[in-house]
Amino acid sequence: MRRKLIIFFTPLVAVAAGAAPVSLAIWLAYQTTVESAETKLRSISQTIAADTSKILQDVDQGLIALYDLLYDCSAEDVSAMNTMAYDIPEISDIGIMRPDRKLVCTSWGPVSPPVEPELPPPESGFRLIGPLQIKLMKRDGLVALRKWDNGPEIGALLHPSVLIGRLGADLGEHGFAVLMRREDAHLYAWNGNVPEMEMMESTAEVADGSTQFRAQFKDGIERTLFAVELEGFPGIYAVAAASDTWILRDWIRMSLILGAIGAATSVLLVILVLGIFRRRLSLQGELERSLQKNEFELNYQPVINLQSGRCVGAEALISWRQPGGKRVRPDLFIPLAEDTGLIEPMTEWLMRQIRRELEAFLEEERSFHIAINLSPCHFESERILRSTAHVFGYSAILPNQIIYEITERGLVKKDSGNARDVMTRLRARGSHIALDDFGTGYSSLSYIRSFPLDFLKIDKTFVDAIGTDALTAGLIDAIIDMAKRLELRIIAEGIETGEQAEYLRARGVDFGQGWYYSKGMPAREVIAFARSFNKDCADANRITALNPPPYRKAVYPEE
Repeated sequence: MRRKLIIFFTPLVAVAAGAAPVSLAIWLAYQTTVESAETKLRSISQTIAADTSKILQDVDQGLIALYDLLYDCSAEDVSAMNTMAYDIPEISDIGIMRPDRKLVCTSWGPVSPPVEPELPPPESGFRLIGPLQIKLMKRDGLVALRKWDNGPEIGALLHPSVLIGRLGADLGEHGFAVLMRREDAHLYAWNGNVPEMEMMESTAEVADGSTQFRAQFKDGIERTLFAVELEGFPGIYAVAAASDTWILRDWIRMSLILGAIGAATSVLLVILVLGIFRRRLSLQGELERSLQKNEFELNYQPVINLQSGRCVGAEALISWRQPGGKRVRPDLFIPLAEDTGLIEPMTEWLMRQIRRELEAFLEEERSFHIAINLSPCHFESERILRSTAHVFGYSAILPNQIIYEITERGLVKKDSGNARDVMTRLRARGSHIALDDFGTGYSSLSYIRSFPLDFLKIDKTFVDAIGTDALTAGLIDAIIDMAKRLELRIIAEGIETGEQAEYLRARGVDFGQGWYYSKGMPAREVIAFARSFNKDCADANRITALNPPPYRKAVYPEE
């Protein structure tokens, strides 16, 4: 079941790993695109407002300049109006109305008889009216009116295209621009299809004086709008509107590109992960077959009593040589065995192999011990208790000749009442518990004291620092002092020089192991090593740490 879950979830994790950064990029691009599009839409409305305001200001200034015209429509008056219409290209015609609202004169000449145009009641100041039907020309037009108190009312006729041309902008298929009176939403001019608004969803005043709207229209499309009031003409606004399609057009293109990149990245990651996973599964299958076919090897690295100089034990080290002769590093297959649950049958194989190879020697040398490494998962249940009882229970190997080692990281990982119970029951049989690789985890003094331990193993990292300027050089003394306060016997691993061995011996470290004494070796060789080493030790009655016998030279195997 666990393998199936891994097979199922691993590609999903790979896809997520490829999609996550792309999704974030798409989201950030969305935010940036919307902000940029809204800025552009606001700029369009501001440009329309500025251009239209300039036109109306020019027209109004022209009307103000004609204030002195009389109602008799003299040749001078007509000439003045024609000149003004010529000077201001946006003006098509100019007319004068009497106070009774009768049009009596235009730039074409006198109106006879005077006519009353259909205009709203007069108001002082400037007004923009329309679009309305101009009866004299039978055309629609806009009228700009300027009324003076107790004076004439002069109007300028503007062709709608004059203002419509100012509304032209790239606002997409569903966008539009309008010039409108805000109080009653009256439209003076528009460019594009302007549907009827159904509902205003939101409105917000922008710092630059424009107003942003979000509205639903009866054509079913939501639009974002910006309205800007024309300078000098209160109540008249230029409005630019665009649909989400226009606002998100750049983001859609970018999303397609990023999506393609994300998809390609995810596919590559899935291929890579599946390749690694396939290799891992293949390695797992080979591990299972090798365990069934007894293809593992067991080597033993001697442990030396630094004070007496005797070889008092060895650490059992499992190795894996595949049928083709290729060796697989322990840091590859041990974690795999732990993850797949093969570590427990592998440990049982190791214990059976120890009994098969060393039972007679351990019966002969009762002071000799064997250290066995346990995985954190061994402390999840009582299986290790049953396994050790089954393998060693009816053998000549005594419980006190076995040291079970657990790493500091494993101890932290499996800190539970069950782990303490398993350790306690192993010790109750007479076996010993050692804390391996101490100093590489995060344990405190009180934390270590809470576990039933007998030995503390100093990690090779701290042994390597002896006699150097490394930052860890001073830590080894603190570790030794702490172990003594906890009344734990000390084992130093990774000893590679005589200077290191002498340093540790002088500071009261009990045991040591490393290539200075010997690398790991098969059972028959470790037996011969122990007997020869102890014979030399008995003959010399002491260990000569700085001048070891030839067989104790630090010999490094070829890589």
